[in-house]
Amino acid sequence: MTYLAIILAIKILVTALIVSIPLLLLPAARVQALFQISADAIPLARLYGVAVTALLVGYASGFAPAAAGVFPWGVVTMGIVSNFGATFTLLITGAWRRSVASPFVFGAIAMALSWAALLPSAALMRAF
Repeated sequence: MTYLAIILAIKILVTALIVSIPLLLLPAARVQALFQISADAIPLARLYGVAVTALLVGYASGFAPAAAGVFPWGVVTMGIVSNFGATFTLLITGAWRRSVASPFVFGAIAMALSWAALLPSAALMRAF
């Protein structure tokens, strides 16, 4: 498996477990408590869950090529924009205060994908 495939797999699994699945499958009351949102925001939160799931499908489309040694430029670019955008939004809006770890996680993924874009041959090296 390549380093880039590992980055994509981690992004997919972690995001599915802590964002997509809870937002889409948990009862509304649990979503409210877990994400600290009001009942009025539940439909928007569910919509966000769908959008994040769509991004995960995009990441998944790059997994097989990355594992096979082919650099998925579109997927990496999508990930850089998405994760740097999330980091920037959390920081400029002050929303990072509700989840201090979030900008670090999004920022780390963005940096890892940026590293991959700058050094695609290294990103496609076999990790194991």
